Amino acid sequence: MDRCQGHTDIPLNETGKKKIEQVAFIFKRSIGYKVKIIIDELFIERFFGLAEGLLGEEIKFKFPDLDVPEMEPEKNVFSRAIQGLNYYDSTYSDVNILIVTHGAVLKTLVDNQTTYCGSNINVVKSVPGGLFKLDLRNGEYQIKEIKVL
Repeated sequence: MDRCQGHTDIPLNETGKKKIEQVAFIFKRSIGYKVKIIIDELFIERFFGLAEGLLGEEIKFKFPDLDVPEMEPEKNVFSRAIQGLNYYDSTYSDVNILIVTHGAVLKTLVDNQTTYCGSNINVVKSVPGGLFKLDLRNGEYQIKEIKVL
């Protein structure tokens, strides 16, 4: 189903549960992986305003120009994601960290990337259930690797 979630809390579907199992399997195989879970509001999904809870077709009908009232601006989503990345980079600079976030947050990071594998071009698209390895240095991030589950 193509339902807009945003900040609305809905149960995971079977696809979501399967993706979690795949990611857990990947990280269980990592040697020396330690778990510390931190829930951070900087990485919550974009607020989609009056589109939340609607199906894709309903959104197109109600808001044909996709100018949805009360929707969080994309620049705000990007700004808080960068704030979060910079915070965790400075706080945990000596370790690798895993950040789990939502599609719109990842999309803003991918769409506004500084580089991908050393090239200054925007060639990467956000992939649901994808794993993106980022290298963050001096406030600039580089997408190093992508795995699609």
